[in-house]
Amino acid sequence: MSDFDSNPFADPDFSNPFQDPSVTQVTQNAPPRLEEYNPFTDTKPGPPGSIPKAVPPSTNTQPAIMKPTEEPPAYSQPQQTQDQARAQAELLRRQEELERKAAELDRREREMQSLSASGGRKNNWPPLPEKFPVGPCFYHDISVDIPVEFQKTVKIMYYLWMCES
Repeated sequence: MSDFDSNPFADPDFSNPFQDPSVTQVTQNAPPRLEEYNPFTDTKPGPPGSIPKAVPPSTNTQPAIMKPTEEPPAYSQPQQTQDQARAQAELLRRQEELERKAAELDRREREMQSLSASGGRKNNWPPLPEKFPVGPCFYHDISVDIPVEFQKTVKIMYYLWMCES
């Protein structure tokens, strides 16, 4: 194995795929001037091996143009249907609702920032005695932080957890 670049699995006699006997047999039996064959000419194909006759191009060729049967309608603004008007009104209503929600969120965010800046929200959990050297770590208020529909469940779970620990 002195030749590391050669392919050990390659057939040593087969180096060129165009020298394959099946390929050479087909190319030798091909009719002459196959390159000049045009399948779009009007002439019928002759017997194999014959040379097709050249057809001169037509001198009066023109592109195919379709003539319209009726004039296109004049440009006009499309009339709004009731469905389109309803859809537009629905979009406007949704946009107003989203703007109200955005304003409410902005108001709540400003309120939260003002409370945290003025010290209004002091950490109140875990509840520790005043004389204890370490203060509470978190702010905890179920009525402020939890939505109304979940407050009862959170309170029950909180009381169960406090009793358990």
